[in-house]
Amino acid sequence: MSVLVFIISLVLLSCDSEVDPIDDLLDELEINEYYSSEIFNDDFLNIYGKWELYDVTGGIHGEGHDRNFDILRIKKYGIYAFTKNNTTLEYGKIEIDKQTNDFLKITFVPHSGSEIFMYDSEKNIEFYGMDTLFISSPCCDRYNYHFIRKE
Repeated sequence: MSVLVFIISLVLLSCDSEVDPIDDLLDELEINEYYSSEIFNDDFLNIYGKWELYDVTGGIHGEGHDRNFDILRIKKYGIYAFTKNNTTLEYGKIEIDKQTNDFLKITFVPHSGSEIFMYDSEKNIEFYGMDTLFISSPCCDRYNYHFIRKE
């Protein structure tokens, strides 16, 4: 009887603790996988977190396209992942192309073990308040991504 109670307890406990496979993947990468210290200045530390994509704009006709991913996760130091339905599409490091107190231009660089998903990887970063992120292309007829903070 006690074995049965033990088995039922294990099953119930395992149901409550849903594991996010993307968090597991990103946790495998050490904080200093790419950089030994912080890469963003104080004005851009808000970039860290889980961002939900809610709109894609731009392109040749300016109409954007359907959302081809749903979450962008960024963790220290400069580690990112694009995911859709809890499946990793691409992960790697963020390279800073230019950073001032009010301007940030980055490039997403896939990890050697990652697929390449974001081919248009050069982006400008803007925040609207603490919970809205806008990632835009630095030039013509390319796509822009609009996010709301989830974590």
